[in-house]
Amino acid sequence: MTDTLAGYDDIPYESFPIAETHPDRLAVIGRLFGLQPPSPAQARILELGCAAGGNLIPMAWHLPETRCLGVELSWLQAEQGTQRIRDLGLANIEIRHQDILDLPLDGEPFDYIVAHGVFSWVPEAVQNHILALCGARLAPGGIAYISYNTLPGSRQRAMLRDMLLHHVRDFPSARQRLTAARELLAFLATPLEHAPPGHDWLQGELRYLRNARDSYLYHEYLEERNEPLLFSDFAARAGRHGLQYLAESQLHTLFTSTLGPDAESALARFNDLLNEEQYADFLRLRPFRQTLLCRADDRLTREIDLDALFALPLYANLLPDSEQPNSFRNAQGQTFHVTMPLARGFLAALAEIFPAAGTLEDLLSKAARLGGIAEPLERAGIGRLKEELFALFVSGGLQPTLCSREVPGPAARPAGEGPAASGLARVLARHGESLLPTPRHQTLMLDVLSLRMVSLLDGHQSPAAIARNIETAAAREPTLARALGTGHPQRQRRRIETLLEQLLALLDRHGLLEKP
Repeated sequence: MTDTLAGYDDIPYESFPIAETHPDRLAVIGRLFGLQPPSPAQARILELGCAAGGNLIPMAWHLPETRCLGVELSWLQAEQGTQRIRDLGLANIEIRHQDILDLPLDGEPFDYIVAHGVFSWVPEAVQNHILALCGARLAPGGIAYISYNTLPGSRQRAMLRDMLLHHVRDFPSARQRLTAARELLAFLATPLEHAPPGHDWLQGELRYLRNARDSYLYHEYLEERNEPLLFSDFAARAGRHGLQYLAESQLHTLFTSTLGPDAESALARFNDLLNEEQYADFLRLRPFRQTLLCRADDRLTREIDLDALFALPLYANLLPDSEQPNSFRNAQGQTFHVTMPLARGFLAALAEIFPAAGTLEDLLSKAARLGGIAEPLERAGIGRLKEELFALFVSGGLQPTLCSREVPGPAARPAGEGPAASGLARVLARHGESLLPTPRHQTLMLDVLSLRMVSLLDGHQSPAAIARNIETAAAREPTLARALGTGHPQRQRRRIETLLEQLLALLDRHGLLEKP
């Protein structure tokens, strides 16, 4: 593991919020299938391979009653995470520099265990210990999240990995290997007069990798180990450790109807869930899974109760798509088609209160008004609404929550001061983290100029003072100057003021501004 660890320190695995791992999301999926998960807001959370804590620290910050433990093999990244914890003054989280193999099987239980980007990249002994930890220390009703590369879909990536590993074989350092890999990516993009089968996939992957972050390219394609496995093998190994398959964090993959009527009919012959999942992987050529496990003695049901699901508070960051009628778009540009006027009205009502959540019961009258629907509403119409909202939930456009209707945002502060970003946002901005976590465990990607502005939003400076500060800093810092661009000083000042105004609106929209 020495060479792998050296590469891991030279090119750290980028650490940022992964929405699918948040205990609130895991708990909602557990409830969907009859599990009684522990409260996410007071949970004991373990993350294996937590890097610098970019996923775990926001959980601890926004859910202050949780107790969070991160385990990380890289001393450098564990120390970076520990420093951020000190800067934030958090007492409910610890990041340990520790080998996963040294984490004992006996000890207090955890309600949620997360292992993202670890399983396929470690030796089999570590894989088995991860499963053993989940089997031994997962609390009743608890949920383990494990991501891994799967067969057969990963065979395509293995083809490209073989090419890259051959090309970088004589380069000793991680940085040299990365540079050489990018050279090969450019070579592989050479146009061919007669392209062979599979060339379309290769060119698509090359387009993605040319813009991918260094950490993804290195750790996905150049690591010493990357071993995909069949889902059925993973499930069987989990079963030997007292675990059972719960679901996938990507819920839409659980419903064979998304593959079309012919595939749904063909898969219906498998009356066993695990077999159905495996053969659906064959049809999809699925390369990656984010699997959820629970204890084998936990009782589950596969009958979904929509009434119970939609009794929970809901939130959604969806706005109408100006280019497509009856469609909404999220912050990542994903489009969701909504047929019912009542459903469109409900999404509009949620958009008005985001990032807070609201129940269907509380917002139904407002949804009818915004959707142009006359009240009283018929029961059948409400039933169809729940079906459409369930489709949005499965596809990731709508999220129920078990934590609270109110988003756990920044603390209030005295009135009359300047604008203030949350303490978490300011600390991460000062550390140069370009992906800022929101209270809903999503990320805002900011440029260097916006990050500097966030670091200055401490409540003690007016927007005009912050603009002057940026102007002065740009005169002596080339990075800021390039981000600001050239032009007359007055034009630059207006640009700074406009960018600051847009940034404040963005932070406010996502619950990252302290309220006076």
